[in-house]
Amino acid sequence: MSKSLSSIAVLIPFLLSAYVMYSISFVLTQLAHYLSTGIPQVVLAITLSWIGGGIGGFIFGRLADVIGRKKALFISFFLFSIPEILVYFVHNLIELYVLWFIIGLGVNAENGISYVIVAELRLTNLRGFLGGIMQGFYALGALLGAITASIVGNFLFVFLIPGIISLLSFAFYPFIPEEKAKYNVRSKLTDIFSQRMIWLTIISSIASLSSFLFIIPAFELMPTILENNELIAIGDLIATFSFGLSGYISDIKGRKITAVSFGVLAIVSSILFLLDDILALAIYFSSAFFAFYGVWLSELYPMQVRGAGSNFSLLIGRIIGGGFGTLIVTLLPFPLKVSLGLVLIITGIISTASMSLFKPVT
Repeated sequence: MSKSLSSIAVLIPFLLSAYVMYSISFVLTQLAHYLSTGIPQVVLAITLSWIGGGIGGFIFGRLADVIGRKKALFISFFLFSIPEILVYFVHNLIELYVLWFIIGLGVNAENGISYVIVAELRLTNLRGFLGGIMQGFYALGALLGAITASIVGNFLFVFLIPGIISLLSFAFYPFIPEEKAKYNVRSKLTDIFSQRMIWLTIISSIASLSSFLFIIPAFELMPTILENNELIAIGDLIATFSFGLSGYISDIKGRKITAVSFGVLAIVSSILFLLDDILALAIYFSSAFFAFYGVWLSELYPMQVRGAGSNFSLLIGRIIGGGFGTLIVTLLPFPLKVSLGLVLIITGIISTASMSLFKPVT
């Protein structure tokens, strides 16, 4: 099996999961009207998806350590494709909440396992580049969601179409390689808190939380602040490019120096953003300090606990940063742009400092 085919087989399901995850963002108003409720009530489904994502990533990370990466990944495909199709048939908020919680669980389970696969399966010597491309697919997935929403008549097709297309993940499954290793449970979940690994677990959790508190509010609130769809589209394309570039540089120059360099640029960009809106484009570019984070983190943990360790550190970031990051920014007693700028500066500093302390477990 060629490395290129193996790489594509890992990348496509990741892209499709991002397509599913962002589909709801473009029909909030229509969905609220359809369910006879308010937009805040519908937005709560997004928060629940991040909570489900944190839980799903952690549970499936451990499952991948026990039964194997590929088998666990197969189960995750069901958890984001089938519920997305079922959203087409929802009649009330409770059904939406349950389905979107499961979708978040499945998407982040798929993402977390994919990072591990890229980190250890020798698909290529450009693992950071692949990880950056994967992370950049979130912006591309959002773009696919926007295109779908703009061309369909019935807004419920915005869920049905990505759900059906995401079933293609199963077609690529046979081409995803599985490392020839035995996944037994000699390792314990508590090993990630052992004296040998506790430092990495603590530091990576801090870096994860601060990074999500940077990335999620930035990408979710920029459209509201800029009020310029063309500028946002340019920003998304810049992010897609810079995430791949950052990952590629990390393969050549090293993970830590690349993350810290882009992190410093993110801090500077956040400060300059307070002076001029156009400099938001620099934030889109510099946010690539997080591009290869999932792959890098997977490389740092021993193979026996790689899934659980990497996804535990992502757990807090996904739940708090993903689920409540935007809310935290909006609750600050400043104009929205100032509040976002301050949060980006602070979280950029914490994330950059934390990543500078990363070192593999020996």
